[in-house]
Amino acid sequence: MKKVSLLLSFLLWGAVLVNAQDTRPFREPNVWVDFQIAESFGLNNWNRVKFASDRLPHTSFSTDLRLTLNISVIRKKAGIFHDIGLGLMAAPRDGFSDPAAQAALATGIPFYTKEMTVEDGYETVNAHFKMTFGFFGKISVGDRFSISPRIGIGFMTIAAPTCEAVLKQQDTNMQYMARYQWFGQNRDDNRIASLGYLAYRLQFAYRCSPKLSLLFGVEYTWHFTRADFSETYTNYFNYNITKTIEHKGNQLNMAGVSLGIAF
Repeated sequence: MKKVSLLLSFLLWGAVLVNAQDTRPFREPNVWVDFQIAESFGLNNWNRVKFASDRLPHTSFSTDLRLTLNISVIRKKAGIFHDIGLGLMAAPRDGFSDPAAQAALATGIPFYTKEMTVEDGYETVNAHFKMTFGFFGKISVGDRFSISPRIGIGFMTIAAPTCEAVLKQQDTNMQYMARYQWFGQNRDDNRIASLGYLAYRLQFAYRCSPKLSLLFGVEYTWHFTRADFSETYTNYFNYNITKTIEHKGNQLNMAGVSLGIAF
């Protein structure tokens, strides 16, 4: 991603230099498209339970590549936008962490993992589809500079990890089947969850030619869909459920900056 950001920076500065002497009056378009790269970081974890957060993408950074359609509807002072994009989030802290420690914490009984029966999770950087709809205002400052406050609602997709294991109680013959689930997704489901969010953005634009603008923005994203997590422990021999615990997830908050071009 550093190479992509560096290349985009060169293109933007090249556009500024080429059009620095252009003094023609600019007409504000009614419809335009912009491409942006946004870098965000999480302000909190997915869940208060460490085991639950460790197996989800790390919130330390997220790189978004997005294409936005903008339509001015009120005298070129306000309008609507729709963007689609790809979000790349960091690898989990421990995508295949041992469930025995979490079981001991939840039940107060020391365990060790005898067998992993289902193990679907993350190991590397992962990609998520994202889509946002919203409204924007536009405040012109001179002929070339403008400020655009934006608010939108959107969603991102995420593959929910699953984990099932046979745990053996230490120093006894007792065994339990443990099952862990995220976002309420069952192992037999398609495991793709949709997380809704609200996006607040402040975008600054500099018109360097009649058909090209440079963009810089700051943004804040609040995920109103929680990363809920549940754990179920079943007696291995008689299949009686001995304990089920549900943990309500956090509402993930992310802040970031963006850089792009409009054309």
